[in-house]
Amino acid sequence: MSLCDDERIDDGQQRWPTVLGSNSLYLIVLVLMIAISSIVFDLFSPKSMNTERWLIATLIMEVAVIGIPPLIYLLVSKMNIKRVARINGIRGVELLLVLGMAVFGYAIVGFINMLWYSILSRIGNPVEPVFPPIKTGRQYMMAIIAMAVTPALVEEFLFRGVILRGYERFGALTAIVVSGVLFGLLHLNLVNLPAIIFLGIMISYVVVRTNSIFAGVLYHFTQNALSISFLFLQEFAQRYLGDGIAVPENVEQMPPELLAAAMAVWGIITFFCLGLFVACVTSFNRITYGKESVRSLMFDEMKGLSIKDMLPAIASGVIVIAYLCVEVVAMIKSVR
Repeated sequence: MSLCDDERIDDGQQRWPTVLGSNSLYLIVLVLMIAISSIVFDLFSPKSMNTERWLIATLIMEVAVIGIPPLIYLLVSKMNIKRVARINGIRGVELLLVLGMAVFGYAIVGFINMLWYSILSRIGNPVEPVFPPIKTGRQYMMAIIAMAVTPALVEEFLFRGVILRGYERFGALTAIVVSGVLFGLLHLNLVNLPAIIFLGIMISYVVVRTNSIFAGVLYHFTQNALSISFLFLQEFAQRYLGDGIAVPENVEQMPPELLAAAMAVWGIITFFCLGLFVACVTSFNRITYGKESVRSLMFDEMKGLSIKDMLPAIASGVIVIAYLCVEVVAMIKSVR
């Protein structure tokens, strides 16, 4: 199975995203996301806004804030988008194993979330992101498009199509870890931070190993689609059980006893899923052996890294830390 033909171009004729370019792009997206999302969701709260309008607003924000800036960067820099973003063919067996890693890895992500939540609960009341209820089949399909398909495309284009490439000057391992951490931090979500970083690292890993962004798109889409499906099933269960029995929508609504029981059950599920996840990763490593591709250094990069290259990253770090500190303070104050 091939989604796209390879394009053979000599690396010496190819321009790549730089560390400065990647960091600057990240800072721009971060600032835009904070500014625009705060305005939109101050005006239209997920709790009060019509679900379908909220989903449409989310889709537009994803495309405008996360999708368009990296496209402009590549076009203005006159880079080969297909080659830079790894729009390359991928075999069906690779897609199948990536799908297995995403499905079985979902249990690992969920367990990390629960464990991290229990740690945060010792210092305050963590607040999870609020999503509007998904009650109908139409809303479910809209949610899949707005919260699974669109993020999988635009966020992968930003992180695995540009930022990962920029940091490949330091080698595959550094690029995978850094792009995964930056992916997690951009979500500005303290409650899910470790899980999202783990997810970002795994997505970067499969993209580098397959040399195809389609692997990352599938992994990202599967994770988000599973989350949306569980939200939809919760709403369905609530309607089936009636108003007399409340179904917890997230970890925040669980009493301590129920959270402990849920962690125990989910831990057992995670144990079995971990074995299947490792099996998928092992097979994936075997069939992608030798396919890994990391860009070569450009002439300007031979000079080494300067402080100027990292200034946008430092600014981004300050913003993220300040944002998360405000969230921690709010958590602590909520228990007083």
